Amino acid sequence: MNADILQSATHLVDVARAQQLDIRLLGGVAVALHCPDSNNPGRSYRDIDAFIPAKTQSKVSAVLVAAGYLADKEFNLLNGDSRLLFHDPRTQRQIDVFVGNFAMCHTIPLSIGTDPYTIPVAELLLTKLQIFELNAKDAYDGCALLGTLQIGTALAHQNTRARLASLCSADWGLWRTITMNLERCMSYAQSHAGSDAGVITTEVQTLLAVLAAAPKSLAFKTRALIGDKVRWYELPEEVER
Repeated sequence: MNADILQSATHLVDVARAQQLDIRLLGGVAVALHCPDSNNPGRSYRDIDAFIPAKTQSKVSAVLVAAGYLADKEFNLLNGDSRLLFHDPRTQRQIDVFVGNFAMCHTIPLSIGTDPYTIPVAELLLTKLQIFELNAKDAYDGCALLGTLQIGTALAHQNTRARLASLCSADWGLWRTITMNLERCMSYAQSHAGSDAGVITTEVQTLLAVLAAAPKSLAFKTRALIGDKVRWYELPEEVER
């Protein structure tokens, strides 16, 4: 099942690329592409999440419809400035397309980056860990990224750490949720990750130190004075069509 949805997701990107348009994957499918050997028998993938740059909605929509994907016309008319929905009649899957940024519990700016199929790793990790009410599948995905890619310690991910620090240091609310969920990932790993728990714990601790040491913006410092007394996150409704 997972191999089938990964093939469908990468095909979606390839269809757009053939027309010189950019789509990149996020969500659990993107994590699975980066962490193919991180197998969780209980982790399934139902739908495909993707990102496109702003002002490309009409061109991307036309290409996807021409390729056989069905646009949710009513939803897209009402929400097309920030989000689009499509359906794949071949697999009965929903394709949720975020436009310009990712807005759920927090708003995360997204970019195309250098990976041919997914958004950059820093942004992917943030989209998984920005959920205030972190559930098991998102904790698993966070642990998979941290343990497989060694985001906190690997030399190859210096730019990833810099991007994480830059975004979190500008927004106290995002920093609060991300650091809280990194600690939740560490606890999840110690209960579920077996021999990988030590690696994930090290990655979390190192990344927390990076985020703590990064210089904070004036807006961050001002919001930090209020702390947890005022809610710092949104509780968005899940889109089901």
